Amino acid sequence: MISKELFCKVLQLLKEQEAIDEEFGNALQKMGNGFFVFGSENKYREALLMLLKEAAHDQYDYIDWWLYEGTPDYRVWTDDERKEWYLKEPGALYDFIRDECK
Repeated sequence: MISKELFCKVLQLLKEQEAIDEEFGNALQKMGNGFFVFGSENKYREALLMLLKEAAHDQYDYIDWWLYEGTPDYRVWTDDERKEWYLKEPGALYDFIRDECK
C-alpha cells in the first residue's frame, strides 16, 4: 500500500492544482461567453487518480468522493448510521480506507 505521507501529499497537490484550474477557468470565462471549463478532461489527473486508487486499495471510490463531493463536512457513516467518520484531512481518509474498507 502507498505510504500515508505520499498519499496525503498527492491529495494536497491535487487540491492545489484544482484551485489553480478553477482560477484560470474563471479568468477564461471573463474573456469569453461564460462556457469555458478548464481542466475537466485532464488526462494527467485521470491517470494519477487511477494510480492513487490502485495504490491505496480504494475499492469504493472514496478518493473521488473526497476530492469532488465530500465538502463541506467530509463525513461518512455505516449503513445503520451508528458509526461516523470525519475525513476532512487526507490522513483521516487514508486511515479510513486502510482500516475500514477491506
